[in-house]
Amino acid sequence: MIGTIKRFWNDESGPELVEWAVVTIILLVAAVVLYVAVGKALGGVICAVHCWLAKVKQGSTLEGNITRSECDDKENDCDK
Repeated sequence: MIGTIKRFWNDESGPELVEWAVVTIILLVAAVVLYVAVGKALGGVICAVHCWLAKVKQGSTLEGNITRSECDDKENDCDK
């Protein structure tokens, strides 16, 4: 019994596991904060690019000049 207690006391895998758990939690919190900070802005950019590509595919402008207001004024598919 005393040998088991000494072995348990000297085992360092428990604290190492706790360190990895703390690092993982810190990274997850940082990822969530980053997503909240830039999520909407990045989503808006992706939706604008999607709108512009859809307009080019449709050939809606013969001169090739698609303005940002054409996509911003219209309700896009990203909100659905």
